[in-house]
Amino acid sequence: MKPISLLLLLVPVLAAATEGPVRLAPEQIKAAGIVSAPLSGLVSGGERRLPAQVVVPPTQMVAVSAPLAGVVTAVRAAYGEPVKRGQVLARLQGPQLLELQREFTSARASAAVAAEARQRDESLFADGIISRARLSVTQATDQQARALLAEKRAALRLAGAAEPAPDGGNPASAAEVRAPIDGIVIDSAVQPGQRVEATTVLFKIGRLEPLWLEIQATAAQAAGLSAGDAVAVPDCAVTGKLTLVAPHLNAATQSQLLRAEFPRTGGCLKPFQFVQAHVTPARLADGRAWRVPNAALARHQGQAWLFVDTPGGFQPVAVRVLDEAERTTLVAAHDDADLRDDRRIAVNGAATIKAAWLGIGRGGEN
Repeated sequence: MKPISLLLLLVPVLAAATEGPVRLAPEQIKAAGIVSAPLSGLVSGGERRLPAQVVVPPTQMVAVSAPLAGVVTAVRAAYGEPVKRGQVLARLQGPQLLELQREFTSARASAAVAAEARQRDESLFADGIISRARLSVTQATDQQARALLAEKRAALRLAGAAEPAPDGGNPASAAEVRAPIDGIVIDSAVQPGQRVEATTVLFKIGRLEPLWLEIQATAAQAAGLSAGDAVAVPDCAVTGKLTLVAPHLNAATQSQLLRAEFPRTGGCLKPFQFVQAHVTPARLADGRAWRVPNAALARHQGQAWLFVDTPGGFQPVAVRVLDEAERTTLVAAHDDADLRDDRRIAVNGAATIKAAWLGIGRGGEN
C-alpha cells in the first residue's frame, strides 16, 4: 500500500474516539490483563516530586573586595573554610596605603590646630575682645577640619589599616582585609602575589542557615501550590516551606520557579547541591488528586485519560497531570469531571481500552 493511502486510512481512526463507554467482552478483559481498582486506594495529598538546587540566599552572602589597589602579600583563608567576623582574610601592600596614612596624619594635625583656635576665640569672645563674626569663622574652620578628619579616618578603616601614631612614625606597611560576618568562604578568587585593583572581589562569604531550594516546575505541576506548603528532601530529616511561587514562566525554559526556605540544614543540604524536592500542598485547589499507576493512563490528542469502570463499560475521563514519577503519575480531576473516590478505574491495560476506544483492531465496539 502506498504511504499516502495509509495516511488516508489513519485519519478516520484518529477521529474515532467517542464519548460513550468502551465495551469489552469478559474474555477480552481477561486476555488483556485489565484490572480495576477503587480510586479511594489511590488518594494522594497532592505531593509533587520536582528537581531543585540548594542555593545560599543573597541576603546571606557578602562579597569582600579589595579596599585599595595593590599586591596581595598573604592569603589567610581558603575556599570552604569557616571564618569569624573580624578575622584577617588577606593582606595588601600598595602606595595608596601610605598616601591614606599621610592624609590622615595631616587632617589630624589640622583638626588639632582648628580646635585650639576655636577654644581660644571662644574665650576671647566671652571677654568681649573679638567680634561674633570672627568667632563664627573660627568655629566653621574647626567644623570643617573635624569633618575632614572623620573622612580620612573612615578611609583608613575601609582600607583595613590602623591609625598612625600621633607622632606620625611607623606607618602601617600592609592593609588587612577582614571578614565582615561569621560564615563559610563560598568563593576565593585571589592568590599571593596577585595585583588587584580597588573594589576587586577577593572573597564571597555565606551563612549556611537558612538555605533555599530553587525548584523548577511546569505550570501544571505548580498548580495548586502556594507559599506555606511543606517541602521535604529524601533522606533529610529537616523540612522547609515554600516562600515563593513565581507568577510567571522563565522565557527560555518555560518552567516556573518555586522557592523553599529551610531554616536548618541538618547536615544533609549543601550549597549548590542538586536534589529532588517533595512539595505537599496544604490544600489542593480542587480538593481531589490521585497517584495512579502509569499503566492506568492513556494519552490522546495531548490529553491524559483514565478509564472509569462502569456497568456499561469503561468510560474515558480526562484528567490533569500534576506530577510524573518512574512508576506513578499524580493526576487531578477537571472541575466538570465525574470522578469520586468510590469510582473504580482500570489500573492496568489502559492501552488495550484506548485501542478499542479509538476503534483500532478488534477491541470491541464503541
